[in-house]
Formats: sequence, structure tokens, C-alpha cells
Amino acid sequence: MGLIGRLLIFLFIILILGFFAFFLPNITGRFSLLIENSEKLSLKEQGFVSRVVDGDTIHVNVNGEDEIIRFLGVNTPEKKKDYYNEAKDFLINEIENKSIELVSDGSDKDRYGRRLRYIFYHDRLINVEIIEKGLATTFMLDDLKYKDKFVIGESFAKNNGVGLWEKSKEQCAFCINLIELEPNVDYFIIRNNCEFKCELNNWEVKDDANHFFKLQPIEGRESRKYDSLEIFKSEVWNDNHDRFFMRDSNGKLVIFYFY
Repeated sequence: MGLIGRLLIFLFIILILGFFAFFLPNITGRFSLLIENSEKLSLKEQGFVSRVVDGDTIHVNVNGEDEIIRFLGVNTPEKKKDYYNEAKDFLINEIENKSIELVSDGSDKDRYGRRLRYIFYHDRLINVEIIEKGLATTFMLDDLKYKDKFVIGESFAKNNGVGLWEKSKEQCAFCINLIELEPNVDYFIIRNNCEFKCELNNWEVKDDANHFFKLQPIEGRESRKYDSLEIFKSEVWNDNHDRFFMRDSNGKLVIFYFY
């Protein structure tokens, strides 16, 4: 092989080495990024809603299998509570016996084995729509992709006093105040600031989840303490953040407090 041939081979080797030196980090980085992104990609599935259980739980046929789906970011009233039927009827009217798209975000299932999903119907995010109508409150939003949409939807419902955000007009609703909520020791104190007794029949307090406190009659100018540990034998109020809802006998909002 002549000098020119050896020179060409040498230049070719230099070119190849230069190519790998320049592009290999980029190739490796893109491959790693692709893996990271694929792990974070939402799982999208088509399904057919066969039955609505309640305002945040449905049965969906996915690839021939019956799946129980729990709505992400949503907490609707329990059975026999005010607005339970309205929330359930909303889903029956909007998505029962219809094809939807299921989208995951983070955890695949809850502790009961229900699959946690966003529900899309014709590009409508039903999880947020039920919040906007005041038929549900937001729940466990911290790591959700659509957190801002949920917050905006709930603000709309609250500001317009619709559904669960409709304010009570009962006389005692203007008398009862929340004096203290202590999440670390797990109790709250309410006070009747009026001179007359408030019976508070069927009034309730609940947290962000579904712990319910039945309220007792309270005399004028009296304060009353409710100890969660005595009532539930376990902690109720989350130490970092939680919400306090007080409702009258018709499910209308008396007090809303969050921390």
C-alpha cells in the first residue's frame, strides 16, 4: 500500500474517532432521556363505561375485561349524603354506555385495587367538570399533572356557590365559628357566638377524606371541643395539610377552612 493509501486510512480512522467523540454523549443522553420519558408517559386506554357506581367510581370494559375505575383528583359525597345522587346522575347522563379514554398519572391503583385514572370524553376532562359543577371536591392533587385545572375548576364552583359550595342560610350558620383546629393533637373547637342555643341537628364536620363528626347542641356563648382520637380512636387531621367542612342538615356549607 502506497503512502497515499496509508494516509487515507489514517484520516478515515481519525474521522471515525472524531465522530464517536462528538456524537456518542448525545446518543447516550438521548437514549437515557427516552427511557426516562417512557417511564413517565401516561398510559392511555380506550374503554366503554358499563356502569356508574357513584360520583367518582365507574365500571369500564377495557379490552374485554371489567375494570373498576376511581377518578383521579376527585372526592364525591358518600351514599345517603347530600349531592350523592346529583354526582352519580351527572356521570350516568354524560358517560354511561359510552366510549371514553382512560389516562393514568402516577399511581396505578388505590388501596382497594381500583385503577386511578383521568376520564376523557370527546376531549372533555370529566374529572374537572364534576368539580366545576360543585358535585365533588378536589382530592390528593399534589403530584397530579392537571392540578391547576382542578384548582381553577374548584375556585369557579366555590366563587359561584354552586353545589357543595352553596352557603347555608340557617340562622345558626351565622353563629357558629371554628375557634381552633389542632392537627398534631387532633382536635377542633367550635363556638356559638350567639346568645341562643343552636341545636345543630344533623349538622356535620368532615375532613378532606371521609371522616364525619356529628355535631351536638351547643348553648349560647358556649365552646365545644371535638377530640378525634376519642371519637375515631385514630388520627383524622393530616399534620401538613387538610381541609375542614362544616355543613348544615341540608348539606349547605357553613364553614370551610384549609391549612
